[in-house]
Formats: sequence, structure tokens, C-alpha cells
Amino acid sequence: MLPEQPALLAPALEAIVRPEALGAALSPVGITGPPGAREAASTILARGDWIPDPRHILFAGNGRQAVAAAIAALVPVGERLGVEALTYPVVKGIAARLGITLVPIAMDGAGLIPDALRAAHRATPLRAVYLQPTLHNPLGVTMPAQRREELADTLRALDLFAVEDAVYAFLRELPAPLAALAPDRTLVADSLSKRLSPGLTLGFVVPPAGPVADRVGAALRSGGWTAPRFALTTATRWMSDGTTATLVEAKRRDAAARQELARKALHGYAVRADPHAYHCWWELPEPWRAETFVAAAARHGIAVTPAAAFTVGPGHAPNAVRLALAAPPVDTLAAALTVLATLARDEYTGVE
Repeated sequence: MLPEQPALLAPALEAIVRPEALGAALSPVGITGPPGAREAASTILARGDWIPDPRHILFAGNGRQAVAAAIAALVPVGERLGVEALTYPVVKGIAARLGITLVPIAMDGAGLIPDALRAAHRATPLRAVYLQPTLHNPLGVTMPAQRREELADTLRALDLFAVEDAVYAFLRELPAPLAALAPDRTLVADSLSKRLSPGLTLGFVVPPAGPVADRVGAALRSGGWTAPRFALTTATRWMSDGTTATLVEAKRRDAAARQELARKALHGYAVRADPHAYHCWWELPEPWRAETFVAAAARHGIAVTPAAAFTVGPGHAPNAVRLALAAPPVDTLAAALTVLATLARDEYTGVE
């Protein structure tokens, strides 16, 4: 949480806890939210020239539930969902609970490869594909415009839907989401928590109009993934009064500053990241192995995540780790990066 956040967030809460407002904030609400919520959400979800139609926005309790509802709406039990070969680990848990099979799709430096998606679909048909085109987690990279256009054409040619996870995308104004290029093929899943604070959860799903939207609504209700009215009422105030926009700008500056710390501390190493991202991907030098490096970092009180956590399917995971840059205070982060760089320079001997 940024230091200025409590002071910015408090006024909306003070207004809602007044007796005359609290009763309404505690009453039931549906997946479309209280009056004004969808319009407010449309403004903060907009990127580039893409502005979601407020009538299409549905609310979930958090971003993970938004992703789960979108996947559940598209992929029946026993069917197949394409995912990037390195993907958000929670999706593996969602797939297991929903009884669906994940199919890893090859990636390159520009992201998911459309030809690989076609090949996977020809081998055994997929029902949908889940991907993170902007500020990919864990790689921290952003799919360029040409690749997005190729992917949009591929979705239409294969008659496939995509679940576009945009949870980190607010850190970049451009490019516009895949949904801007393939609006009838794309469901956008997003969250308020990254913009505000991990403890302030609210999820969004923006499906195309029609039967898919109906299925997303049914998934939200049946899964118990709907957002509580108090959260929606409070979030609507934050989205409407400029608080969210102010914090988004502050977090964009904060993420860029933290990436610069990482760039300087890890100069000379094989680190992949978008300069706007809150995480980066480090391909470790020899003789380090990812699991060994994770253990060594933990002995210094530093948590990093091995590539195996993000890998889908059988085979050897890359010898890499993800570094999450958002949580520690800046001085703590700088010190931790220095320790990690020192560790990487020291040949592992297995002896402390």
C-alpha cells in the first residue's frame, strides 16, 4: 500500500458508515451492482480507445472469482482450456476445481504464438484460451500490437473465445486490450485490488452481449462469486470521485521506480520485464537451479517464486524465478535486490 492511500480512501468510508447510508450499503445486490456502479467501473476499466459498455459489466467478489466465472462460462467439465505455457498459478487451481484440462500453448518474446494455438486446437479442440496480453504474470512482458491482431484473427478463424486477464494492465495506458480487436470473442477479467489495496477486493467481468454473458452471470451466482453490496457501494464512490484514478497514477510511478531499482541491481543478468510492471522474470545464471536459489534466498528472509509454480504440463520448468516488486517498502526492496544479486554472483556450493 502506498503511504498516501489511507487518507485518500477514508472519506468514502466515512460517508457510507453514517446510519442513513449504511442500511442501503448492507442490503442485497445483484451481479450488476447498485446504481452508478457499472458506469463508474467502465471509466476505470477503459484503456486506449477501448471503453467497455457499462451494460456488459458484471461484478465478482475479487479478480480470481472473475477469472473463474469467465472460465466456467466457457469450458464445460471435462473439456480443454488453452493457456500460455507459463501462466498465473491460480488458474491451475481453478481448472482442477472446475474439472477441466489445461493445454499449454507455446510462447515467444511477443507472448502466446497464434500458430501454436491453431496447432493445439487442431490436435484436440479447445473450448477457450486464457491469456494475459498486458504485463504477463510471471514474465512481466506485454504483447505487441501486431501479435494482438494476429491473435484476434486466430480467435475468429477458430471460433474460440479468450479470457483476457487484465488485472495488472492498469499500469499501462496502452496498448488497448485484446477485447478492442476481438470484442465478440473476448471476456475481460479485471480487479480493483491491484489498483487500490489487496484487502479491498472487487472483480469485474466484461463479456460480449448475448448467451455468453448469461452464462457468466449464472456462473457468478452458482459459484457464490458475487460481490457484497458494501464493497460495491464503497468501490463505486472511489471509482467515481477520482480516488481510484489518483492511485492508479501513483502506482504507475511506483512500479516504474521499482523496476528501475531492479534494473540497476540486476544489471548484467538475464532479466525480462516491462518497465511498467510490478514483477520481473530472472533466468538464473549457472550453476544455480531455481529451487536451490529460492531456498538460499529464503534463508536471507527473501521470498521469490520458482518457474515450476507457473509451468503447465509435463516437462522441465525453466531455470528462472519471478521477483515480485510491489509489496516491500522501497528501501527494503533495494536491500533485498542487492542480496539477491550477491547470491547470484556466488557459486553455489551447498554449504552455508
